Amino acid sequence: MARLLMLVLLAALALIAWRMLRGALTPPPGDAPKFEPTARCAKCGTHVPREQLDAGGTCPRCRAAPG
Repeated sequence: MARLLMLVLLAALALIAWRMLRGALTPPPGDAPKFEPTARCAKCGTHVPREQLDAGGTCPRCRAAPG
């Protein structure tokens, strides 16, 4: 009975080691998201992508807001 328990424990350890090794060697699925630099809107303080800011540093939402 003790041999059977030792065999089961050894198989479990081998399975855990295999999964850890396989996870460490394979890259994660898909590409990593690309970093997009952001900046703060001069009017409301919201962080938006830099390409969306106008020359004055305001975001599209502030430009569209009346007043």
